[in-house]
Amino acid sequence: MASVEISKVAKTFGETAVLRSVSLSIEKGEFLTLVGPSGCGKTTLLRIIAGLETQDSGAVKIAGIPVDHLPPKRRDVAMVFQNYALYPYMTVAENMALPLVMRRFSALQRLPLLGRLLPGTTPIRAGIDAEVGQVARSLAIDHLLSRRPAQLSGGQRQRVALGRAMVRNPQIFLMDEPLSNLDAKLRVQTRTEIAELHRRLGATFVYVTHDQVEAMTMSSRVAVMLEGDLHQVAPPQEIYDAPADLAVAGFIGTPKINLLPAQVRGDGAFAVLDRVWPLPQVEALAGGYTLGVRPEAWTPLRAGGRVALCAMGGIVRHIELLGSETLVHFAVEGLQQPLVARVDPMVGATLRLADAVTFGVSPERVHVFDAQGRRVPRRDALEFREAAVG
Repeated sequence: MASVEISKVAKTFGETAVLRSVSLSIEKGEFLTLVGPSGCGKTTLLRIIAGLETQDSGAVKIAGIPVDHLPPKRRDVAMVFQNYALYPYMTVAENMALPLVMRRFSALQRLPLLGRLLPGTTPIRAGIDAEVGQVARSLAIDHLLSRRPAQLSGGQRQRVALGRAMVRNPQIFLMDEPLSNLDAKLRVQTRTEIAELHRRLGATFVYVTHDQVEAMTMSSRVAVMLEGDLHQVAPPQEIYDAPADLAVAGFIGTPKINLLPAQVRGDGAFAVLDRVWPLPQVEALAGGYTLGVRPEAWTPLRAGGRVALCAMGGIVRHIELLGSETLVHFAVEGLQQPLVARVDPMVGATLRLADAVTFGVSPERVHVFDAQGRRVPRRDALEFREAAVG
């Protein structure tokens, strides 16, 4: 396993800036996921690490050694592609063995007929077959070694692609949306297998996806990329609980975070439409802000009950019954888009379209962003408790 150091890497295709001075440190042995929408530059960055693409400026180091001048085969990385990149005329065993054949056999030894007759070929081949068998058993595909890719399911092909990377025993695994061609059920199963594989191998994994669920469930850290810029690098839960800016907050989370315009009053409270929200956990200057509330942070309030410090009322416009949870879309006067609350199905069953509803949120669960979209830091827990009591 090895670390990766990316320093001020930039890349332009024509007049389009795909990467804008991206810097990122990946620790050896960690599972880091580059996540972002299509076209944000994450795959280009992965290809630059692999040596399949050349950056316009900046530098890449692997294990502390500059590799910008090295071809892909000398960087000791293995790449797993979105479309598996398996040779259809080869068996599973031959596909998996190919990296070792290219590395250990001479050009003559690789010839189909003559190569087998050359001295030294047989023991090398036996060693390769043993290593392929061992990796195949670890991936539970040893019974498929004689089949060809066309005879395999999507999940089996993905395991073969992973096995081909594993036999090389590389320092770094680079994975470019490897699950995007799988159906939903198989995707859940395979992402668990990849996470277990990482724990077993202890190698450095750099994983690219546009699927935030994959990023949040598999990674040690997540790097959020948007329009060629790296916005935040942090553990998954921190990305969700403390997004660095509005762009990250809006991208991470399903359904999306609810956003409300607000103004800070002279007494430090926030004016949110026709409501006043005291938020003692933040210290904000006068001016315009945006408040963010995750759907699950809302709590339904009963009519005639105690009014919460931070509450918002509206009219039910849509109800999504999802079995384990219910999503309530409620329109609020003054907002163009309805807000969304994630509630217990028992609560959702009591609601009907056009019902008047009120939801409250605890002040500490409200995210605050300034006029530039940057997250406003929270005061520490002790200061917050003292302010709340006062």
